[in-house]
Amino acid sequence: MPLPFEQTPLWLRTVTCESPDPHEAARRRLRTAYLEFRSAVEPLAGEISRSLPMFTDHSVAHADALWDTASLVCGDVVPINPAEAFVLGGAFLLHDLGMGLASYRGGTVALEKDPQFDDLYVMARTRLRRGDPFADAGAVDRDAREQTIADLLRLRHAEQAERLVTTAFRTSDGEPFYLLGDPVLRHTFGSIIGRLARSHWSDVSELQGFEVPLGSCVEHPPTWEVDPLKLACVLRLADITQIDHRRASTYLHAFRQPAGTSRDHWYFQERLTRPRVDGDRLVYTSSRPFGRDEAAAWWLAYDSVRGIDNELRRVDALCADLSRPRFAVRSVAGADSPERLASYIRTDRWEPMDAQVRVSDATQLVANLGGVDLYGNKPQIAMRELIANGADATRARAVHEESPGGAVTVRLRQSDDVWWLEVEDHGIGMSPETMVSALTDFGISHWQNASMLAAFPRLLAKGFEPTGRFGIGFFAVFMIADEVQVRSLAYDEAPRTTHVLEFHHGVAARPLLRVADVHERLRSSGTIVRARLRHDPRTVEGLFKTTDRRLTHNQLLHSRLTRMCALAEVDVAVQGPNDPAPVRIVQAGDWTRIPPAELFRRIYRRDEANHLDRIIYDGYERWFVQHADDLLDDEGAIIGRAMVATGWEAVHPDLRWMRPTKAPIYVGGFESGEIWWCLGAFVGRPLTADRLKAFLIASLDQLRTWLEAQAATVCASPPGAASPGSNAATAPRSSSRSATVTR
Repeated sequence: MPLPFEQTPLWLRTVTCESPDPHEAARRRLRTAYLEFRSAVEPLAGEISRSLPMFTDHSVAHADALWDTASLVCGDVVPINPAEAFVLGGAFLLHDLGMGLASYRGGTVALEKDPQFDDLYVMARTRLRRGDPFADAGAVDRDAREQTIADLLRLRHAEQAERLVTTAFRTSDGEPFYLLGDPVLRHTFGSIIGRLARSHWSDVSELQGFEVPLGSCVEHPPTWEVDPLKLACVLRLADITQIDHRRASTYLHAFRQPAGTSRDHWYFQERLTRPRVDGDRLVYTSSRPFGRDEAAAWWLAYDSVRGIDNELRRVDALCADLSRPRFAVRSVAGADSPERLASYIRTDRWEPMDAQVRVSDATQLVANLGGVDLYGNKPQIAMRELIANGADATRARAVHEESPGGAVTVRLRQSDDVWWLEVEDHGIGMSPETMVSALTDFGISHWQNASMLAAFPRLLAKGFEPTGRFGIGFFAVFMIADEVQVRSLAYDEAPRTTHVLEFHHGVAARPLLRVADVHERLRSSGTIVRARLRHDPRTVEGLFKTTDRRLTHNQLLHSRLTRMCALAEVDVAVQGPNDPAPVRIVQAGDWTRIPPAELFRRIYRRDEANHLDRIIYDGYERWFVQHADDLLDDEGAIIGRAMVATGWEAVHPDLRWMRPTKAPIYVGGFESGEIWWCLGAFVGRPLTADRLKAFLIASLDQLRTWLEAQAATVCASPPGAASPGSNAATAPRSSSRSATVTR
């Protein structure tokens, strides 16, 4: 009895023998070879459900169904000869096989050796721990490993499919065999079948690499040439349009009981009937309506239909641009609105009004949330975010190369009464595509996307953790500037590939991306951000928010950045208007080893402080040198250097501070929050996206150990005791006064 796919128009007009047929032997050989190919693939395809049980059907039945959807999208307008049908059918059989663990020699062990396994595992474990901080560590590791395997199977399945047609398998007796057993057909078409199978996971824009036709097999008529571009288009359209009940049978749905988003996929595909063609449109209908409790599944169907419609239109545009025959199906009925789709895929007692959260004025949102409305009236945050981005790129390169990192350099210059802020790093740089995605897509961080993991394998596994996680930091620059230029050269690229992204009117207008002019090229990978400041930095509206004329722009730049970057994990250098060359103000990670007095001055000393402030801080500096303790994590690494301070310490014979003391908390090495009743510095994690609030990374046990030591110190040196280095005892109450400290 013929299999269902053998009754499809595409199979019948290509592989089935005509009468009379001058090429009957060639067709029969193709047909026999394909059926044997299918028989070999069937058990391997059946293994996919064991590896990804929540996915809809990816068995050989899915490959069979593609003959039907391919017949619909091709119609009678796209000619396909028998050799092309055989190659296309081979791609049908192979394209999803890499989603099964059984298709990899070595199984799980092979995937664990993948360059991206460790990074994906770190991401999965971090995600699970954030979701449930109190979950059992063993369970988290186990779940993270399972998620990583599933992620890798999806990520690698297309390239694995390409390899399978030429991979030799072995029986239990050690006999070698191939999925495509016919040696002549395997040698002639194996490579192109594999490439086509892989192409279904590529973007439409990448299909032009298939434009050169493949000559006919020596045993076939000369007219049986293979057009890979045409077949690549057929494969992707046949695959993406196959979302009906054949992918999610009622019984299989009941047995697997999928959850979450997988459940919604099963629900909507189980309801969809076989699509039909109306004119040049594909029409999907449902066997029964979607109730209110199935609304999520209906909306997933709507999103899928829109994705299919977009793919059909893009392929149609490609064929038109290349003067190729255009497919019979070019769009999907109802894809333009939920209301129209509901006339085909019905709902029950609810109306699918598109109430999805959306941003009508994205420019205004970015202007608000990327600026003052997020960070407050704190223009120095723009400087912090640019430096933090540069530090992330610098540390990423250092981790990747396993070498010391370079410096992040901050320059402040005046030219023709215009002030310019420039932040330069020598990190991994950005490709033009990354520049656009990372610097124009608000709220999307590029550090953990697929292209980054592929370009820098094991980056996360080696311990790299970016300070920027929310994709909003760069936009802070528009708090202080409208004209911003970004120059960047991606890692391992030639200087001529340096690109420039220019914002001439902030986020109100489209930025310009261009190739850098010769004089703008960078010699090595890295990024330079240059911003034209709206105001003189030494004004109330300016970068430093001060009108104090006692200090120069140079002094203010050095003073503010020294505290802001006190715990930086990269070298930080500054060059003000009067500096002949950049001056290093912080060495990477030196805060753990510099003398206590130097650390205290780095954090608290400000050149603009008044005389009274300086007296108070001089006294507390002596206390800090004597009483500060290191806060250690479980591995003995320093995650804080601080002392408990009540504000009543005898810092001067005639003065008491009598105000809450505060110690800054640093995230990624940069000032982010503060903790009261302490002096010193702590390493923390952000509590908010703006990183203006943070808390210590120390555990309760680690904090308890440090506080117990500090308590003993405070008890040994009560508030009334003389300050270290002082000859005075407790100051007389009549001479004490409150010292107000402005910082």
